[in-house]
Amino acid sequence: MRFRVLGLPYIEKAAGVAGRRTTVLASMLALNANKHVSLDRLIDAVWEERPPATAREQVQNCISILRRSLSDGPTAITIQRIGASYQLNVDANEVDAHRFERDYRTATTQAAAGDLEAGANLMRSALALWRGPALDGMESAELRAHACRLNDMRTTATQRMLELKLELECPNEAVPELRSLTRLHPLHEPYMLLLTEALLQRGQHREALSAYDAFARHLAAELGANPGSQARARRADILAAFHHSAPSTEARNGRVSGPRDLDAFAQAAELLAAAEKRPESDLLGHLERAVLHIRAASVLLASADGN
Repeated sequence: MRFRVLGLPYIEKAAGVAGRRTTVLASMLALNANKHVSLDRLIDAVWEERPPATAREQVQNCISILRRSLSDGPTAITIQRIGASYQLNVDANEVDAHRFERDYRTATTQAAAGDLEAGANLMRSALALWRGPALDGMESAELRAHACRLNDMRTTATQRMLELKLELECPNEAVPELRSLTRLHPLHEPYMLLLTEALLQRGQHREALSAYDAFARHLAAELGANPGSQARARRADILAAFHHSAPSTEARNGRVSGPRDLDAFAQAAELLAAAEKRPESDLLGHLERAVLHIRAASVLLASADGN
């Protein structure tokens, strides 16, 4: 039996037994497994600030239903009454949220100790427990606070797992997931940075340029902003990758000179970008992106001439 919190906000076996109230109570008890949860907190979770006069009786009835539902399973799971509180007694591994947090912490420790592969694999296994947003559909303030914390931890774990894959120089394992994540979250800079790093590891400079440019366009269109310093540093990495790939291509084609005019223009654009914001900053952004595309085109044309 599994207590699902990460995407399915109920105890699987008890789902649908007594409707929404049972779902909320089961989630509260599962998130606080092996800890006292006061009757008042349970009432607040179900009704917030407008509990009916019969709130205590209704909670007690739902707890009784949950007890009966859990009593005939192969694993001993009990709901204990302790004064004016209830406690779900269960192996924490039976609650997916607790298992996720435990495995994430262990994976982080493994990676910090230098075992990057074990850390990445355990982190991926922990992320596989998810079936959707945590506590999806739950509206009580306490449950939403739990959901926000868990969802944020999921994002952090996803980023760290992908970082570990790149530290292990396994970009092929990271690129498909990163492509999906950047499409789902086009304004999330860390995903763009990871995707462009993975593409650079694979030598796909044009694709890295396109990924950066897509991020910059979304940022300008939706927030009216330009990429920050870390994103601009990644753009410089992409430019450098094009710059270093061009001489070898030109040498194969019997050429000796590089696109120095583009280098000079790019350096001028960098100096302007570092200056304080001025009215022509939007135009500058377009010019900077044009430099990237012209440089990419020059490398690709040189490569095509050599085929």
